[in-house]
Amino acid sequence: MPPPAKQGVSKIQSPKGTRDLYPEDALKRRYLEQSWRDASIRCGFEEIHGPTFETTDLYAVKSGEGILGELFQAYSGKAPEEVEQVKATGRAPYAMRPEFTPTLARMFAAKAGSLPRPCKWFTGGPYFRAERPQRGRLREFLQWNLDVIGDDGTASSRARSDAEVITTCLTLMKDIGLTPSDCVIRQSSRSVVNGILEWLGVAPVLVDEVLQLLDRRAKMAPQAFQERAENLGLPRDFSMKLDAAMTNVEEVYSPEASTKQLTHYLAGLRDIHGVLDILCDEKWENGWWKPDYSIVRGLAYYTGTVFEVLADGERAVAGGGRYDKLIELMGGPPTPAVGFAMGDVVVSLLLEDKGLMPQGPELMEAVSRRPASVRPEVFVVGADDEQSDALVRRLSADLRRGVEAKAYHDAGERKPWIAARYDPGSGGVRPMHARVSYKSTRNLKKLLADGEKQFARLAAIVHGPDRVQLKDFDRRADLTPKDAGLSDTHAEFSVDPASPVYVGRAAERLLG
Repeated sequence: MPPPAKQGVSKIQSPKGTRDLYPEDALKRRYLEQSWRDASIRCGFEEIHGPTFETTDLYAVKSGEGILGELFQAYSGKAPEEVEQVKATGRAPYAMRPEFTPTLARMFAAKAGSLPRPCKWFTGGPYFRAERPQRGRLREFLQWNLDVIGDDGTASSRARSDAEVITTCLTLMKDIGLTPSDCVIRQSSRSVVNGILEWLGVAPVLVDEVLQLLDRRAKMAPQAFQERAENLGLPRDFSMKLDAAMTNVEEVYSPEASTKQLTHYLAGLRDIHGVLDILCDEKWENGWWKPDYSIVRGLAYYTGTVFEVLADGERAVAGGGRYDKLIELMGGPPTPAVGFAMGDVVVSLLLEDKGLMPQGPELMEAVSRRPASVRPEVFVVGADDEQSDALVRRLSADLRRGVEAKAYHDAGERKPWIAARYDPGSGGVRPMHARVSYKSTRNLKKLLADGEKQFARLAAIVHGPDRVQLKDFDRRADLTPKDAGLSDTHAEFSVDPASPVYVGRAAERLLG
């Protein structure tokens, strides 16, 4: 008799919704991670990290019921009380983190009394969601999180914080070669949307569920949305009236509107237009940004500005908003905050689709490039009056995003990782880590002391649209154009001394 056939050993597959990254795949992910980190640091954010799992209660209380169905729960099985808890409630004591905002709020609340205001924090790492895998959506993914915590709550401070997270996102997108034709930031306000829902007669007890439904609407068939709306007790014409209200929001907030509705509306407009004013000061192209009241974001903790980065009109690349009450819920003091997150899956696919992901030797060179300086390179400050505020915002934004070389720009090049992008021989200036002060004082001496406290290398003191003074903090000395190797007339660049080319080139030569 022939010997029995050997049974084949079945291959063990990787878990659904995860990825095996071989060397080139790992380099591509490293390229994106490095881009996230560089944009964060240059815009003045500091890196933090938290645990990859938290207590389940953190998400149950702080993120809303929508998150609970997406948790990978965890327990050791060694403690009898843990086992009993799972048997009794179906909920384990711990969960792998599906997002970072609750962790960040917990961390800030724990040390709120000793932390500076505002805190500008970023982090990146793995996250986990137990949902159906599909293109652009996995169960394990990397995510970039960036937040401003602790502005003073005034309208101008809120607008500044909202704009900082949005412009840092814009800086990243510009860094990796995306343009307004590839993706657009669509901004809304929970204040405006809540007012619309009240005007439509949605009961307060249903608002959170309706917001979650609206957040999923773009991915649902119209009939499915209508059925879900009716299950919540909403009228059959809810969808039609909602679309009309969001398209003509001014009609909703007519003189006959309630005081509460008008308050919602005015607060939302203030949020949106405050951001727009700052984007204009910083000379961002108009095409990057668009108001869109259909953006609501489903998480329960959002309180004001909400926004999403949409690619090709539909793919969500990033999203976030303002969450002014979350830290207080964590046991901390009342603390305004705003932030966003970007996962690596969708943006990586977008870069591949657009031909913006480096390959082969260019990928190796891109990952090997010099990282952003953790130590601030330039501290930008206004000399003594409010008229310099817009100039400070413009100069700091230009330093952070750099100045593209004329040859690179004229060629219409779309390889953002190549050295020629900021070639000084063609008028380019590399992006720099620029900081500003958040102090309310106009006293220049105190403002410069703030720059020293932030360990900046140089100060750029803006005296007006055509005059800037450079100071070396380490040597405690004012600098002249000659010190920086620049001519007194600056004719070699054909620019005024307050331009990013002049300041950036001077800083580049002084810093080496």
